[in-house]
Amino acid sequence: MPRVTKVVHGGRQWTRAELDREKDEFFDTRVTGREEIWATLKIVIDLLAEGNIATAQGILDASAITLPTGDLVNGAYDEAGNFYQIPEYIVGDPNNVIPASSNEIVKAREMDDASDEEELERRREEKGKGVFKNGELIKVKARLSDRGGPDLVISIPGKGRVKIAYLGRLFKEGETLLAQGWREGHVVNALVFQ
Repeated sequence: MPRVTKVVHGGRQWTRAELDREKDEFFDTRVTGREEIWATLKIVIDLLAEGNIATAQGILDASAITLPTGDLVNGAYDEAGNFYQIPEYIVGDPNNVIPASSNEIVKAREMDDASDEEELERRREEKGKGVFKNGELIKVKARLSDRGGPDLVISIPGKGRVKIAYLGRLFKEGETLLAQGWREGHVVNALVFQ
């Protein structure tokens, strides 16, 4: 059963907005492990903050995520044995969060909402994870494996996902083909999920 942690965190002080932003940035920048496990851990942490321990435990069980010590601060493992380390201040709120006045809260929310969404969208697009608007199509030049013949241009709905495989392994999102060992003229496999 995961435990809710109240963290004492050094001399640093956060406002609620800063802490929330740091938590979002932490989960948005994870590059090791599996993306869906990080998303699940974020949901579990949010449920624990709300005091919904039973649902958090159910989600951990359903996702085959184990907590050897019962505490997320000491890390979690997925069913493949990948380790997911989460800092204390992400798992539980530090006890030195500065309460904000109501005027500061309203002002910070208005500014954060606009700038955070723009910044988040820009970072996702840089990583190749940008969200396409309904109706947009991605055009891909491909040679279908079940037929020889000429290359085709295929339109994939913007809501679809494309994973690239090369020499039997899936490429990481956000890295170039060349950085992952692909050579000009070699064939890659594209797996399209809709």
